[in-house]
Amino acid sequence: MLSTSDAATGAQLPARVQTYIEALVQTCAQDGPPLVSVVLFGSAAKGGFSGDVSDVDVIIVVSDDASRAKRLRLGEDVARLETLHELRPATTRSPGGLRARIERAVGHGFSCFVCTRSDLISGAVARVLDLRPWEAPFVDRIVFASIVGSAMTVWGEDLLPRVPVPSVRRLDVFKALFGFSSQVLLSAVTFPMLPDATKYAMGTLKHSLHSCFFCYHQRTTTLEDEVAFFNRHLGASRTLVELLSLRQQYRRSLAFVIRCLPTLARLHLWTARDNRFPRAE
Repeated sequence: MLSTSDAATGAQLPARVQTYIEALVQTCAQDGPPLVSVVLFGSAAKGGFSGDVSDVDVIIVVSDDASRAKRLRLGEDVARLETLHELRPATTRSPGGLRARIERAVGHGFSCFVCTRSDLISGAVARVLDLRPWEAPFVDRIVFASIVGSAMTVWGEDLLPRVPVPSVRRLDVFKALFGFSSQVLLSAVTFPMLPDATKYAMGTLKHSLHSCFFCYHQRTTTLEDEVAFFNRHLGASRTLVELLSLRQQYRRSLAFVIRCLPTLARLHLWTARDNRFPRAE
């Protein structure tokens, strides 16, 4: 029988996560290219996982001879498995439709990435996350650094110690601010048309908190702890408190989406001011 690695067992994953990972490994073994390892990151790995609002974020690592077509097909199989395990809502929308394009632009609903062994140990975020050529320049270094910072190998070969992570620069803090602000603006503009626009803004603010907290501490923690840290450090924020509230009892709120913009600016400007960064490379 397939089972997760000793690393996962030692971390005592939530039962729902453990069940999903085991099903994922079985799916990969049956339908996909040769599986090298499964890497868990995000809330399921660092704590704070909630079955109602949290994804199970994974990087599936396959052999170097796996074609792009096979990797894409495996990603589709895993998406169906997420729906089966109620980790993402069932959807019938077209992959090329407006909503799908917007969700890709704001990074909503992307919890599984399939890459090859050489992709992962290259440390190139564009290869690991399968970014399009025009997307890669807009991705800051904090994204990959925080992923690796919370990651653990739950099945197969532990490649994480071999993954080089570029140092985070002050430029990356402003780069992240630009990207997150653009995503929230898009959420505001599409609010009348898309029922999940508030969720897109919530996800953006969550990722902003992860990025800024990582710059202060070079590690990751739960969203609740991040909110508590910044409320102590920068003063109480209605928007951050509302983020936690909306995750428990969701409702549409254009006011929240709009308030995210000054909150993002405050988080990133203080992060850039408070922390020391290496010279730009």
